Amino acid sequence: MLPAEIRYEIVSQLLYPDIEGFPGRAKYQIYGTDWDDFMPLRPPRPIKDYLSHGEFRTITTSFYRLKADMRTLCNLRLTSREWLATVDPFLQQCSLLKVDVGSRQAMGRLAKVMRPSFPVKKLVIPCIEAALAFTRRFTYDSDANDDVEDVKEYKDEPLNGNSDDFAAIPGALPEKPFMGSQDVDLLKSIWSNLPQIDSFTLIFPESVGTFDNGWEGSAGFYDMEVVNSSISFFKNALSSPVFSHLTDLRLHLPCTHNVGQTCEGLGQDARNQILHLEICIVDASGVSGQREHLFLDNPGDYMELDGDVHIYNSVPYSNMQREFSNQQHQDELWEFVGSCPNLQSLHIVGTNFLDLDRLHWKKSPDSRGLRVLSLERVWVSSSSLEALLLPSPSVAHTTPQLRRICLGDVKLHDDGGNWEDIFNNLREGYPELEISSMQQLTYFQSHPRYASLQSPWSNFWKVESEEESELRAMYALAEHLAERAGGWDYYPQECHESLDHYGLDED
Repeated sequence: MLPAEIRYEIVSQLLYPDIEGFPGRAKYQIYGTDWDDFMPLRPPRPIKDYLSHGEFRTITTSFYRLKADMRTLCNLRLTSREWLATVDPFLQQCSLLKVDVGSRQAMGRLAKVMRPSFPVKKLVIPCIEAALAFTRRFTYDSDANDDVEDVKEYKDEPLNGNSDDFAAIPGALPEKPFMGSQDVDLLKSIWSNLPQIDSFTLIFPESVGTFDNGWEGSAGFYDMEVVNSSISFFKNALSSPVFSHLTDLRLHLPCTHNVGQTCEGLGQDARNQILHLEICIVDASGVSGQREHLFLDNPGDYMELDGDVHIYNSVPYSNMQREFSNQQHQDELWEFVGSCPNLQSLHIVGTNFLDLDRLHWKKSPDSRGLRVLSLERVWVSSSSLEALLLPSPSVAHTTPQLRRICLGDVKLHDDGGNWEDIFNNLREGYPELEISSMQQLTYFQSHPRYASLQSPWSNFWKVESEEESELRAMYALAEHLAERAGGWDYYPQECHESLDHYGLDED
């Protein structure tokens, strides 16, 4: 029998790096994100970069995905007990268990074969489709005043198919036999036989709002019974011993209130162990729910982004947002984030703009700050960013450990500093930083530098001559990081394009 070291080396070759299409930012997508590729911090290694005409070059980089030859790994695992013991740790790195709670048949099959010896550490609950019930389309009274709700009529439509498939009232919708006693029993059977889980992902479907013309708008409506029963089950499930070693938690939930509900199941001991946290709010209804809606109203104004529940000429809110506004319940999200003292990676997506200044992170005394940070549709100030990135006071003499930062659709408070200083601080004060992705970084209209606000529908900064220094500071940061990586050819191009893209002339 080969020595354990040789077996380890053989198996390690079945996990290979892939640099093609490495994401330069943690983009939010329906039913998932690029967090799996953006967040892991792997050591630099020489990798073949294939060029055109069959040529290639060898580059040393830490910007790569890790892929596995799963078939060979699984076959090798069956060879002997020794190979089983060698292969299983590698399988745990790259394999995950998906539990389709929308299919009673699939859950039944899984319950029959599930054993605590399964070589998986990652558990995923893919999109709970039954949680989204229907789309409600509103028609507004053409004589309504701007500040008065006046819905002339509405019609409920199925998510797929013809609206004639059922009557246009919620009570007549097809009954969804989801999370009934049989479903819960199957899930409990699966849960009781799970191995220790390190990474858990829970995903709910996205609700989007639309504004079709001057008098019509729509929003996806949730089945509140399905949402509440699902949240209740997973809250209790998270308190089970299976999750006592959870280090990676990813929640894609309808609203901020659901974050507080779900995470009640995690005691402080469990929160102390969480290193990587992703929270995406997926109810994107309402005027400030999606970036595309901002051209309907003034994107620089606080009050218009707060929005009313219903206003004429605006995007309607879902039933979830009517009952539990993301902004009004956001403290439940921030309280949970703040109670995880050992975080190394944090990804927050707030559809209706959340306020980072409301986060009070009780970081551990020996924390050197986050290593990976991604924020989308969040209001910030320079001080609230620094609170996440700088070391704790007891280790203030150490350097920050930030490696990757991604900011998209982020606004600075009126008294929150300016982007030029933030870019310069990132370049000069974070020696381990390797990726910086900045898109749609703006100000509110009362900020002294509001002139550099972007158009909501554009993908790049709107250049104003008096604020060109901000763009140059952003580019100087990108150029600094590209040089550290070995040049622009070795730096993820998704982070920043060429200097010409920003409308600047090279000095």
